[in-house]
Amino acid sequence: MEKQRLNPIHSSLSFLIAFFACQLGVFIFSFIGSIICVSLNIDISVFSAFLENPYGYLLNTIIFDLCLFVVFAIFNVHKENKIVSKVSGKKILIYSALAILSFFMLYPIITCIDTLLVNIGFPLNSISYELNLESYLVSIVSLVILPAAVEELLFRGLILKGLKNNGKVFSIIISAIMFALFHMSLGQLVYPLVMGTFLGLIMYREDNVIYTILIHAINNFLSLTLSYLNINLVFNHWTYILLAVILFAIYLGVLLYFVIRKNKNTYIKLEKTEQTYLIVSLVIMLILYIVFNIANF
Repeated sequence: MEKQRLNPIHSSLSFLIAFFACQLGVFIFSFIGSIICVSLNIDISVFSAFLENPYGYLLNTIIFDLCLFVVFAIFNVHKENKIVSKVSGKKILIYSALAILSFFMLYPIITCIDTLLVNIGFPLNSISYELNLESYLVSIVSLVILPAAVEELLFRGLILKGLKNNGKVFSIIISAIMFALFHMSLGQLVYPLVMGTFLGLIMYREDNVIYTILIHAINNFLSLTLSYLNINLVFNHWTYILLAVILFAIYLGVLLYFVIRKNKNTYIKLEKTEQTYLIVSLVIMLILYIVFNIANF
């Protein structure tokens, strides 16, 4: 691919290809595992059981995230697309504190949504293995470090940067929608959408993916740690629900204020080709998202 400036076409294609590449990578991994089991006269159930333990999940995650990284490397065509720069210790502390605050402000509303989905019979994504100390430590790699690093490179370091010249609101919101759809789960729609907006705002402000990786990792780490400690707060009384809605409204209001407030950056209109690629990619992923969730209902 010819070296050129990142644009919405790169964002659209990388978004779609990343999804299919990951599905293909995981399928090939599972297929090879099954072939090996058959050739060695090993019961396929042994391989299935391996995939459901922390080390199998880690290997699966490595393959998944490797596919994401390859897509990032292919589409990161602009030599001067610098997404990593020197970090400030002060900003690390500030963004760490904001990550913790954002998690606990969003946790009640997410718990309310999870409770609602469970009550209507919708299965929620959960870890397939028991969290003991060993699996918890392995999961820090598979659920915290790897996803935070690779997903931020793709969604904030590439996709958002490809949309950036088309305006602050446009680039942050569209990249956040892509981030949410990519999770392919109804139970993981609101949180990735809101967090994607927050991470996009930080990337737009700092132009340094290190900060967004840090925030992403802290949020995943807190979620994993609560599960490990078996802390599962249930917000099913109307007073808790009211508190959750208030916290969510405050957080969302502050976030949207910083997203939509005026800035001095130049806005470049989307070309027709760019519009087509972007619309097609979003429509395809939306259809896949609906199909996946209907199939899992």
